[in-house]
Amino acid sequence: MYFIPKRNANRELLVEGMQKFGLTTRVSVESPSKFYYGISASRFSEPLDQFDVLMLLSKLKSLGADVNLLIFVAGRYAQLNGRSREELECSEEQKIRMLRQTSAVFDVPITVLGTADLWYSPEYWAEVDGLKSIDGIVDQTRSGPLFSTVFDSFESEICSAVSPELKSALANTPAPQLYRLFEVAEASYLKKYFGVDAKIGPGAEQEYDSFIDAFMDIVQLQQPVDFRNRLKCAKPITPYIGKQGEQRIFVSDSKQDVNEKIFKLAQRTSGQPILFAGLLNCFVRLSALAVEAAALSSSAPVKFGNLQVSSGSSVIGAFEKMGTDRLTRFAPIVSECLWAYLIRPLQNELKKGGIII
Repeated sequence: MYFIPKRNANRELLVEGMQKFGLTTRVSVESPSKFYYGISASRFSEPLDQFDVLMLLSKLKSLGADVNLLIFVAGRYAQLNGRSREELECSEEQKIRMLRQTSAVFDVPITVLGTADLWYSPEYWAEVDGLKSIDGIVDQTRSGPLFSTVFDSFESEICSAVSPELKSALANTPAPQLYRLFEVAEASYLKKYFGVDAKIGPGAEQEYDSFIDAFMDIVQLQQPVDFRNRLKCAKPITPYIGKQGEQRIFVSDSKQDVNEKIFKLAQRTSGQPILFAGLLNCFVRLSALAVEAAALSSSAPVKFGNLQVSSGSSVIGAFEKMGTDRLTRFAPIVSECLWAYLIRPLQNELKKGGIII
């Protein structure tokens, strides 16, 4: 992890908390209080990985940092690829309901917005217009339907928010090429109109962060990896999008599911390096989240071998001392912490709200 020094008081608390959390890979902050986490909807089950950001913000608040979180669910951005508006609206609404209902698990103020909250605003499209000429912001490697075709699928509220000049300027551009532009405009709009001063998300979003860094603080987290992959040939997965066939922990998993998945993961990752090509060993990453989940419920420290650990960084440090041989001996405590302090509380909240995922 590297820290880009900037300035200010609250920053010390933020940096301390992020170091203890152990899963930040880049921190470039002054003293932000309002973070934003841009995510998308899932076509399959909801992954547990997406809650790492909320756990981190809760930790920062527990240390005394002044923080709150805005989550933007960009569920309809896939319309740029020609996908059905109705299908995307449905999955986005499901994600928004899920996040609002489970926010009670985390001790941090959370606001959740959806695509229409931005796309219905002429000011958002003004940001798109102002940024569209930046070198490299339109990704010319992508192909797909023209923006004019996608525009015809928009409802009247969006159509009236886009100026005729901007519509004409983008009309003949393949719409998928605009994804990066729309993401950067999203961050700029949220900064100006919602007071957001830092973006937080997985390291794979560097293609957007390299532009957003010009006007907003950036925090990046470790990218999760599919359980089937060995670290040396690992394929990173998106923390907030669950896809059929992925091997990972889902919010809907039973206690038995969690136990079995964690035990098999421990078998598969035993003896692998803790870190390879910037990716953290899957089992080590989940162990850090497990202990942070226990800390969230004031149930840390947790015993790992002969060591008492109370934070994600101390878990990683413990594995650096012990190595990763015979990880199966730690599988029960990792499973129990994830289940008791994170998955079951999330499921209980969803049950209260009558939400099935």
